[in-house]
Amino acid sequence: MKDISIENGIMAIDMEKPSLNANLIKKYHQDLVYNYAEYPTCDHWSYNFTSEDYKNSLVKWLKKNKEEPIFFYVHTPFCEELCYFCTCSKIITKNYETVKDYLYTYLFKEIELLFNILNENEIRLNVKTVYFGGGSPTIYTKEDLKNLVDKLKGLFDFSNVGYFTIEIDPRRVDADRLLYNHKSCGANRLSFGLQDFDPIVQRRVNRIQPQEIFKEILTKEVREAYKTIAFDLLIGLPGQTQETIAKTCDQIVELRPTIIQLSLMAYKPWVAKYQIKMLEEGPLPDFFERKVLLDVINQKLVKAGYLRVGFECYALPDETMTQAYREGTAHYGASGHQTGGRVNFVAVGSSAKGNLGNEYYSQSFYDLRSYKECLDNGVFPTFRGMKLSKDDKIRQYATQQLRSYFRLDFKQFERNFRIIPKEYFSNEIEFLDEMINDGLVTLSNDGIEMTELGRDFSQYITNVFDIYDPPTKSYNARLATIKRAKLTEANAGTNS
Repeated sequence: MKDISIENGIMAIDMEKPSLNANLIKKYHQDLVYNYAEYPTCDHWSYNFTSEDYKNSLVKWLKKNKEEPIFFYVHTPFCEELCYFCTCSKIITKNYETVKDYLYTYLFKEIELLFNILNENEIRLNVKTVYFGGGSPTIYTKEDLKNLVDKLKGLFDFSNVGYFTIEIDPRRVDADRLLYNHKSCGANRLSFGLQDFDPIVQRRVNRIQPQEIFKEILTKEVREAYKTIAFDLLIGLPGQTQETIAKTCDQIVELRPTIIQLSLMAYKPWVAKYQIKMLEEGPLPDFFERKVLLDVINQKLVKAGYLRVGFECYALPDETMTQAYREGTAHYGASGHQTGGRVNFVAVGSSAKGNLGNEYYSQSFYDLRSYKECLDNGVFPTFRGMKLSKDDKIRQYATQQLRSYFRLDFKQFERNFRIIPKEYFSNEIEFLDEMINDGLVTLSNDGIEMTELGRDFSQYITNVFDIYDPPTKSYNARLATIKRAKLTEANAGTNS
């Protein structure tokens, strides 16, 4: 085990302080890893899943699960400026008329189409969480954001909504705007795209937002209005070192967000060619350096009083996320770690992903041309989707438990699926033998649990339970699947 230090700008390994095992990191490294926000991952969803399939699955599931809590997601695909690290679905524009046309002509039309069908079938959504993501929802003016909220308030009971999050670009708001979003629209959670505070890193990713911006907008009044303030921290950006990430952590701790969500940056130049710009002044941190950065973050945040409540999530002790983790009602999904247990997504907007229990997945078209054409024809803009098999449901549950709680409880599988887990996962358990010997995982009659060391290998351990992209699948085969999905996406936009 080795510790890492920076001396004269050179990364050095201190043999005396055991904290990282370079051999294990190298041994379990994969060039392509999966977050498992969904399982099966979306590259395996069917492109023959149509608007009619989505409508039928929506009605069938909601009729059977009328009281289930719904996570209502609204996607706004616009940003004013391109961040080079981003692989989200977005359109860069400074033309606000384009934004208004999307909002009033098409997003409203999709919302009306959805609720007309629900009303025809006497279905009322039990919405508990509302989430505005992007892109950047802060691109909307105050009036247009309120009109969107008022539209939704006329369609379901907003008094039942416990959590309302708006993703925030800190460069585009001030404290007054945040207070308006709370007082006039009802937002009570903030999610900031922080990424990193180092000025060199920010310049290389084309996102300049010093700590002072956050100090100015996170006033006493804003903190009183929003009980949850989440920061996103991205690992693997160009120019990140042990020293810079340590300083960023100190600056984050000074600002005292209630939640810090980590993500490993996905470098996918075959999806986003502009990402190559990040390499103009040097390479990205490699897989070992990224593990070093994660180790520094863990030490800094834990020392500052944050608790690790998921592979990618740290929270203060009195945060609702911490309570949900302890009670077993936290959940890892497309919007990161959330409270409230299993998430049932009903989503609107281009590229938005829906998830009805453990039965169905769906996603709307990415490109606006296809999205708009479907709505002009009075049909849902469904790009792809999937009806899960029994095996999919079992493995979906396994990936969610591992990503949310670092463990599998065999009794839960017996109760939920009427299977004997040790028999059902016999091949996976055999594959885990080496990880058990390496101290990453423990196996008992009660279940499988990651050790403290193993938690940093969560993605690779979870991958063992993936039947579509198992650890034995080659990099080239994985990449071919992703490229086929990307080509289908591109052709869908061209042929519409």
